[in-house]
Amino acid sequence: MDFAVLATLAIVAWLLYKIMDAAIKPAWLKAGLDPFWLVYVAVVLGAPLGWATGANAFPVFSAWPAVGRVLSALIIGFGPSFVYDLMDKEPATPTPLRQ
Repeated sequence: MDFAVLATLAIVAWLLYKIMDAAIKPAWLKAGLDPFWLVYVAVVLGAPLGWATGANAFPVFSAWPAVGRVLSALIIGFGPSFVYDLMDKEPATPTPLRQ
């Protein structure tokens, strides 16, 4: 995954998280609705936001770029913790080349 695309996904997911936390979640809880469904609200709001970025985190789908963009939009909808889970936690140790 390209670092620039991953950074874009992380920033947009973080913005969505802040919007959800500051505006939607308080209104949702004040209305007495079940907070379980807030995840799905975030996905419904984040997917179009992710689509608008044009980010494609999955170049493996080069024949069908729309598939990569849809998956990237869903990643944004699931939020910054999901993006963090996609990143490597520890850098890989380099292996020497055999000649």
